[in-house]
Amino acid sequence: MITPRFQLTQDDKSLTIQIRAPYCSLRELQVEVEDNVFLFFCKPYFLRLFLPGKLLDNDNYKSSFECDSGEFSFTYDKAVQGEHFEDLDFITKFLVSKVETSYENNKKILVIDNEAKLDNDEELSEGFGFALMGHKNFVVVSSEFSDVFEIDPNEVNLKDRRKLRLQFEQGKFDMGHYLADFIENEEIISLIELKSPWNALEDSDITFDTKELDFLKDLPNIEYKLTDLQIKYVYHGLIDILYAFCYDGRTTDYDINSESGWTIVKLAATLCWLDVFDQPKEALISAFRRSITYPLFRNFDLSLKVLEDLKKLLTLNEKYIIKCLIQIYYIFLGGDCCRYILNNLFIKDYIIYIMNWDRNKWRDFVKEINSMEIKKEDLGLNLSEIEQGFTLESKLENLKISVASDDSDDSSDSSDDDSSSETETESSSEDNSDIEKSRVIIETVL
Repeated sequence: MITPRFQLTQDDKSLTIQIRAPYCSLRELQVEVEDNVFLFFCKPYFLRLFLPGKLLDNDNYKSSFECDSGEFSFTYDKAVQGEHFEDLDFITKFLVSKVETSYENNKKILVIDNEAKLDNDEELSEGFGFALMGHKNFVVVSSEFSDVFEIDPNEVNLKDRRKLRLQFEQGKFDMGHYLADFIENEEIISLIELKSPWNALEDSDITFDTKELDFLKDLPNIEYKLTDLQIKYVYHGLIDILYAFCYDGRTTDYDINSESGWTIVKLAATLCWLDVFDQPKEALISAFRRSITYPLFRNFDLSLKVLEDLKKLLTLNEKYIIKCLIQIYYIFLGGDCCRYILNNLFIKDYIIYIMNWDRNKWRDFVKEINSMEIKKEDLGLNLSEIEQGFTLESKLENLKISVASDDSDDSSDSSDDDSSSETETESSSEDNSDIEKSRVIIETVL
């Protein structure tokens, strides 16, 4: 059976359920409402919803069918007048409820038991994917998707993943590329001046389009039972992924291209290294380090602007975060590289989890993120010293030019007296002293 696209809207007195079923057989139409359960059957479509409040099947019931579009509309009175039904935009929440427990043979197991929980720290240290719930038989996946993952999590535990990642990033950092973007930054300045699509967005402006609704109605409704440690990893991983998404948007003029998938995966260590972060600042530092190590544009001020984008995005409601993750889902679905595996390991789980998470806990976390600042010294890449060394080297070249120019002027002016020559000698001596100091600093940096 096919789950049709549907939307839920409400006013103080009633709930309206709109269903699109263009290829249905009206002779087999069956619609029922009992308390908070709504049932729609019209071959080949089937929809059963568990609503957040009770409905009445009384004389005020209204229904209609639009032949051209194949859309049904059903309106029922609320059992409690004035009751507000929460999260009607998150349509996945009202489908059959299940709980995810673990992985077996690389396949997710879905059960109805609400007591399932992963709380073994040792087991988590060998895990991967969303909330580290992936286990076992990753050998096939890691070998088939070597272009996506940097390590095999079955062979490298969490502690070693982090150590290897930091070493790898240190080796990949290109001082020459960084300095080039530091010096010639006209294009980067234009990127920094761009306005993000969500810059002036308000929560009331955010809605799901038909493509997003089709995506959401096909997701399973999973109630995750996560430990506090897993929730922490989930939050930190989410800001890592969203930072990469924000970076890609700003550097492509918010026009997704064929390189977007590579950029997002490469910048988010959560995805390509299957790494986790103990503190939110660690996630941001990792994102900054990778943003000036791997992509085309490597500039600290640009990375700071992306952080501003991220903070603004996080202040919007969960609906917009889900919209961004759906975009990422389709980015990974396309392209030559097999990044679609990340949708099963991370993205779909994130979307489902966000619809049911503790909003108060999340908002407290967002406040913490919004108060954070990242400095060059936090990255461990000697950025300040590199920039200072370049500045001193530029001064050195200017001093050489200045000295050469002064010598030329002296030789052409034969009427200069001895006192002037002595002054120039002292000045030249001071210049040479400055040059020598500059060389020492530069050599120290290099």
